[in-house]
Amino acid sequence: MQQQLDSQACFVCGKGNPQGLKLDFFEEENRVVTRFQPSAVHQGWPGFVHGGIIASILDETIGRAGFLIDAWTMTGRLEVRYRQPAPLDQEITFVGMIVKDRGRALEMEGFAQLPDGTIVAEGRGLYMRVSDELRATLSDQLAQGY
Repeated sequence: MQQQLDSQACFVCGKGNPQGLKLDFFEEENRVVTRFQPSAVHQGWPGFVHGGIIASILDETIGRAGFLIDAWTMTGRLEVRYRQPAPLDQEITFVGMIVKDRGRALEMEGFAQLPDGTIVAEGRGLYMRVSDELRATLSDQLAQGY
């Protein structure tokens, strides 16, 4: 299991973002995995995680699957299917993986799962590789602690 890099200011992974989720992402068996323990500040309906939080973590987890093949991507399209409400009192595991490498774009998918195996959401999307120029800029920013 290898931990992936972070951007300090990122809402989902940034350790330097005081309002962020500060999640760690790991490469496990050709997949990217993170775990999230929601609290009351992540609430939508009483007792349940806001769907936007679920979508944000799914987007980040799925997009990070590109790192498995050294592809830096940004979301082109993301579709989220919510299967059931995610309770606030249970850890949620998010998993992302590559479905197909189309060259300029990657088809990727993932899911959010409760400890008992129940899938609360699934995501599928098209993630576009960033240009070499943008990748160099982003890499420099990460090295400087952004």
